Amino acid sequence: MARKGNSRHLKSRVAPKYYFVHKKERVFVTKPTAGRHTLNKSISLVVFARRVGLAQTSSEASKMIKRKELLVNNTPVRDPSYPIGLNDTINIVPAKQTYRIGINERGQVSIEKADVAGERLCRIVQKYRTKKGALMIRLHDGTVMAANKDTNTNDSVVLDNEHGIKKVLKLDKGSRCVVIDGVHVGSTGTVKDIRPGTATSQPTVKVEQKSGGEFDTLLKNIMVVE
Repeated sequence: MARKGNSRHLKSRVAPKYYFVHKKERVFVTKPTAGRHTLNKSISLVVFARRVGLAQTSSEASKMIKRKELLVNNTPVRDPSYPIGLNDTINIVPAKQTYRIGINERGQVSIEKADVAGERLCRIVQKYRTKKGALMIRLHDGTVMAANKDTNTNDSVVLDNEHGIKKVLKLDKGSRCVVIDGVHVGSTGTVKDIRPGTATSQPTVKVEQKSGGEFDTLLKNIMVVE
């Protein structure tokens, strides 16, 4: 019989680079549930729990998650395969610790301790109007929410604990940014120039690093951070 849908399993040897897993240590790695982040830019919550030392096995980690001991962006999650990615915050209730998901200069997931649970920075990837005329934005983590007049595609927004827009960070010359994809992933700098796209090329930006060096990258590869 023909296969129907994608596989629910993921072998370590073919896992995306973002996962940062040893190819020969384990045969399988828990595949994130489809939904929020893309497959190649997210890890499952159970993988996170093992990575930070909360559990030795996936079974132990799954039991913790099902007891609602982990909050993702200040919201209880019971799905061990729940996808988490760039700038998500995970609050470990029993330990009273908070972590934030990032990305390193090799394009791999990084996990860092954070001060505030729930608040997160998101990039606006789309702004559109519904059939009923409501103005909406879609964020890099798949979140869809009402927009305001100050938000535009490629800007960033800071979301508060209630998932509302706390602050808008505009994309402009002089804006601080971090590269989240491409060959310069993980680098930070200041937007020096923004070049519009053409019929055959995508919009690009010139980024100036603190050291004085400069590089060009696609506009979709950066996230404004201040």
